[in-house]
Amino acid sequence: MPAGHERHIPLRPSAVAVMAALSRGPLSGVDVLDSVESAGGSILGPGTLYRLMKELRAEGWVERVDPPEGREHGDDRRQFHVLTPGGRSVLRLEAERLRRTLAQIEDVGEAKSMG
Repeated sequence: MPAGHERHIPLRPSAVAVMAALSRGPLSGVDVLDSVESAGGSILGPGTLYRLMKELRAEGWVERVDPPEGREHGDDRRQFHVLTPGGRSVLRLEAERLRRTLAQIEDVGEAKSMG
């Protein structure tokens, strides 16, 4: 894992949601919004998404790509993005952090039920 990614953890929930959606392959902004919403809520609006995408590109975690075959729409405004290897590393670190946090919460629940 590239050194230095730890300094970016924890990620904002909106960044985690977008990066998780993009981890499955190239998506347009509309597809990202749909994926985030179907995964549990609408924490993003279009303006927030596009500002966040700009930040993620600046970090090198997301990059623009050509539309996947069969997804060309002739609309130059529709941009597709994917998660970069660095983005995957950061997302993996965040997932590990969240798993540890959930384990602590479960430990608290178990301790309470014992007492």
